[in-house]
Amino acid sequence: MAKTIFIIGERGKTVLIYGLLKKFLSLGMKAGYFKPISKARYRLPSMKYVDPDVIAVKQALNLEDSFEDINPIIITRNILDLKSDINALRKRIEEAYNKIAQGRDVVLVESYPNLEAMTSIGLALPQLAKILNAKTVFLLNAKDRDVVDEMVDKVILHSCYFEHYGAKIDGVIINNVPVYYFERVEDVVAPEIEKLGIKVYGIIRERVRLTAPTVSDIIEVLDADVLENKDKLNNIVEDIVIGAMAPSTALRWFRRAVNAAIVTGGDRTDLIVMALETRPSVVVLTGGLYPDIGVLIKAREVGTPLLLVPYDTYTTVEKLREAQFMITPSSLKAKESDILEVIEKEIKWKELIQ
Repeated sequence: MAKTIFIIGERGKTVLIYGLLKKFLSLGMKAGYFKPISKARYRLPSMKYVDPDVIAVKQALNLEDSFEDINPIIITRNILDLKSDINALRKRIEEAYNKIAQGRDVVLVESYPNLEAMTSIGLALPQLAKILNAKTVFLLNAKDRDVVDEMVDKVILHSCYFEHYGAKIDGVIINNVPVYYFERVEDVVAPEIEKLGIKVYGIIRERVRLTAPTVSDIIEVLDADVLENKDKLNNIVEDIVIGAMAPSTALRWFRRAVNAAIVTGGDRTDLIVMALETRPSVVVLTGGLYPDIGVLIKAREVGTPLLLVPYDTYTTVEKLREAQFMITPSSLKAKESDILEVIEKEIKWKELIQ
């Protein structure tokens, strides 16, 4: 019988699950992935809705299971309309899970983004955990919290929610912990959570690379034309710099940025050449303005991808920010060594499967 681990909670679940699956598979274990309910965020040419995170994990790991079994229920717009079909939904989830679990040693299950979702129709996360007979692990995100101690309150709140349905949260993983919070989380927050009888399975330090998009992701979001260096599209993009100032000022910013996407007009030859000399991850040319031949030669020389987009600089930057939340097969592969380092060093993965 497969060991089932249900990862619920905040941002970072898909990357964590990918890392755990990769680790278990490397040990010769038969591991599977299941996302019973997801929110539709992409529509195929066939007009069928899919979850891009499911596509990313399936393709990156070459999983043979069908999309329909990995992700049996996709919510497009309305939830309350499903209430009359709740028994059919439960049956579909159980049937799909049994197919995924058959012959597997462990199955990693990913929850719907919002913890309270589906409560109104009788398919709350605690009920799913009971249906799947799963160990439930709550992923908390320490980043962007004014008061990091509030994570303890969140664990208490959702523990009460689970207990209401006769279920429980078995453990917690604290993710994306900035350096200025790390000591507090390790010495105060984690012990306070364990006093509640909830195991802390890991404390993950903040790593920008784990959430950063690749150049390939940026191309997809911007629908950009690649002018040079199509073999460098796995470069990680950790920062965005706008080249709209005087060259002397711009150079200081270009040098400070690490693995940056530098955005500037295609007619700013002086700035583009200067940007390329600092060897950023990518240079994005806006306005649909094709650059000088010298720019193309320079890009080829330094090995930096050069992209062309039709948008103005503001629109381009806004779209680049969207890419920061993308997960694709290529980005998972590009970050694989970093993800596995986290699993090995900062997650008690052996205890997870006990």
